[in-house]
Amino acid sequence: MLSMGASIIGWGTEVGDSIRIPCHMNGLWGLKPSSGRLSYRGVEVTLDGQQHIPSAVGPMARSLSCLKLVTKLAIEAEPWAMDPQLPPVSWRDGIFQAMSTRPLVIGAMLDDGMVKIHPPIERVFRDLITKLEAAGHEDGYYSADGGEDIRSSVSAGGEPFIPQIQAFVNRGKPISVFEYWQLNKRKIAIQEAYYDMWDNKRSPTGRPVDVLLVPTMPHTAVPHGSCRWMGYTKIFNLLDYTALTFPGGKASKDGDDGGFWEHVPRNKIDAWDQRLYDPMAMEGRHVGLQIVGRRFEEEKVLGAAQQIDSLL
Repeated sequence: MLSMGASIIGWGTEVGDSIRIPCHMNGLWGLKPSSGRLSYRGVEVTLDGQQHIPSAVGPMARSLSCLKLVTKLAIEAEPWAMDPQLPPVSWRDGIFQAMSTRPLVIGAMLDDGMVKIHPPIERVFRDLITKLEAAGHEDGYYSADGGEDIRSSVSAGGEPFIPQIQAFVNRGKPISVFEYWQLNKRKIAIQEAYYDMWDNKRSPTGRPVDVLLVPTMPHTAVPHGSCRWMGYTKIFNLLDYTALTFPGGKASKDGDDGGFWEHVPRNKIDAWDQRLYDPMAMEGRHVGLQIVGRRFEEEKVLGAAQQIDSLL
């Protein structure tokens, strides 16, 4: 509906990619806040009670101005006054204004080391990096329940699973409380490692990294059931970072794709993804990129997005 102009704002929920990937494929703006920044009270939760990687509620829009406005209004309504799950974090306009005006330090993550992005994604990404540098910014190349909750909900409705959901919920078995605790220990260790890594990164002039620029997906929209790698989005759910997807451009068949076909797949999913690339079929499809900040940095991410939007 958003993509076709039937609405100016939509709301989504996300534990892995359900806001950002649809926006990437449809040329829309989508914000995944850190969990606890916007209220989830009264919203249906597919994995209710699962807090290992908590779901977040966020807006989707056809423009950045709408996305920023609805986020600001939702926070200024002081949702923590009616939702005990939320910390009292007010809208910090000073942070937004600073990030939307001063030169930024942007960590560019072009490759996650697991699945190589398709050439049109790389071209849009590198083109934006060139524009950011020309504008004076600094850049540097930087299921726990075994599917039981989903399975029981669908079974109660008396309808069959679609194949993709069937495969998802059957991936693992339910785990014990002790195993759940161990997973949480691993999660905290990963979060701490990423936090330290971010803190230790500096630009050539010695400034800390403000935000990251990351592909949303390794490919554009593909046939139903073809998506097998969401690592470019899911890592930021694990870290509970703020992430905003924006329309960076469109795929073009023009360009040198030789290096992509010479790439030796790193794993089975990388090989699958390589075979998905069809430059003729993907011509003109939307390419979304992500701006990523750390926990509760929605103002920083939206401010950086305002500067990036002016370069698109």
